[in-house]
Amino acid sequence: MSFARLSKLAMADRLRVVGLNSGTSMDGIDALLCELGPGPAIVVRHTITVPYPVNLRRRLAAAPKLSLEDTCRLHAEVGEAFAQAVFELLRQADVKPSDIDLIGSHGQTVCHLPEPQAQRRATTLQIGDLDVIAERTGAIVVGDFRARDIAAGGEGAPLMPFLDWLLFRERPRTLCLNLGGIANITLVTTDPEGVMAFDIGPANLPLDLLAARLTNGSENFDPGGRLAATGLVDSILLDKLLAHPFLHQTPPKSTGREMFGQAFVEDLVARHQHLALRDILATCVAFVARGVHQAVQQFLDIPGGPRELVVSGGGVHNLTLMRHLKQLFFPVPVTSLAAHGIDPDAKEALLFACLARERVFGRPGNLPRVTGARWPVTLGKLAF
Repeated sequence: MSFARLSKLAMADRLRVVGLNSGTSMDGIDALLCELGPGPAIVVRHTITVPYPVNLRRRLAAAPKLSLEDTCRLHAEVGEAFAQAVFELLRQADVKPSDIDLIGSHGQTVCHLPEPQAQRRATTLQIGDLDVIAERTGAIVVGDFRARDIAAGGEGAPLMPFLDWLLFRERPRTLCLNLGGIANITLVTTDPEGVMAFDIGPANLPLDLLAARLTNGSENFDPGGRLAATGLVDSILLDKLLAHPFLHQTPPKSTGREMFGQAFVEDLVARHQHLALRDILATCVAFVARGVHQAVQQFLDIPGGPRELVVSGGGVHNLTLMRHLKQLFFPVPVTSLAAHGIDPDAKEALLFACLARERVFGRPGNLPRVTGARWPVTLGKLAF
């Protein structure tokens, strides 16, 4: 029966798909209901964000230093949380679980080691048991999208450029900037083989940690960038941050909490105790924006210049960060993905809905030039 369901999906012109994601910031689960097909047609029906329970988020924040037992237990618990997010999404959208064709779940990244070192191979780990989601919802679930690209010699990231190409291929020279925990950028071209994309460096990950320090834990992020707006940018610290080796590493490249998480922030604060925390935060916001601008100039050759910089992810709500970007990229328009009819907070969930569709149809979902893989491969494992 399950294989018959899968075969039926593979022949369908239009699918009703749920996309699920929790990013590097680990603040909650983004869930999206969409209709996909025929061809590139994408219609978003409903989106929500379900915050992680406080205790679950606290335990996840120990990544990548989780014990094996904690990782094992969290794998099941995150799967349960993702399943509940599906039910809440469908309740709000007034859709029955039986009406869903497919779920694409990225899960929660707890460790991402994209570069081989000595005798150790590249690897990545996303938790959130697909079988738990499938069992609770009754749906066909696709997940673990990064592993096959890494097995093919890639870094398993970034995967977002595939969706950027789907959305903007008729507007070549568009720059798509995603400001999640990490900042990544895509230069869209008409031909998918010409797309260039890579992780730039940190975005919300250190900003959220600094905001939590500044507010003694009463805030987990800087609402609207208001805290950063009260600080002063320290030019000496800014220059040091912009000299970080990762920013100057030639693409393909990807990064995560291992490089720009808690240890990065603790070292930053310890080395600059002469600066007020709000000044360190203001400087880091400027660093994110300058890092983006620097990356475009250093790694992207765009004849005629960028058409537009389209921003998504939580960073789009940081007005201080957006102001920096608009000043740096002027006269290139800097807009939110919302201006193109898609919730900027739900873009990653939409990506995994689209990658689930590609997996069912047996089509590749990676862009080898972007991830460094040897060739195009289908992404994701199935649970049903």
